[in-house]
Amino acid sequence: MQVIPEGFTRTLTVTVTDEMTVNFGELGRLHPVYATYWMARHFEEAGRKIILPFLEDGEGGIGTQVDVTHTASALPGMQVTVTATFERMDGRRIVASMVAVNELGDEIGRGHTTQMVLPQARIDAGFDTLRARWAGRAPD
Repeated sequence: MQVIPEGFTRTLTVTVTDEMTVNFGELGRLHPVYATYWMARHFEEAGRKIILPFLEDGEGGIGTQVDVTHTASALPGMQVTVTATFERMDGRRIVASMVAVNELGDEIGRGHTTQMVLPQARIDAGFDTLRARWAGRAPD
């Protein structure tokens, strides 16, 4: 992993769709606004943009934590911009702070993401092990 410069930022801009509004599946639709779980997804995507330019050949990143505080709303059709800022590197853990703003300029959320940078082969081996365990389980 190359050194990430202090204060390095990346942005992700999305347009809120009806699919991104609160829908709890078996409990149904609730609020016609940007859902917290979509914000978490967009935080993780923006955090990944922080590490991609600095990965060495053979390295990969895997998300390990997303913290989201959702403070205001965005409606379908509105743009939301997530700004990810490199905060620190703890060993192979990369922590980035996140701020989400709707197109009216309202801060609608903030939080952090953590990604672990590992050899891609190690990440893939972990998935292969899980697949093998799952395939070998007894039928329900």
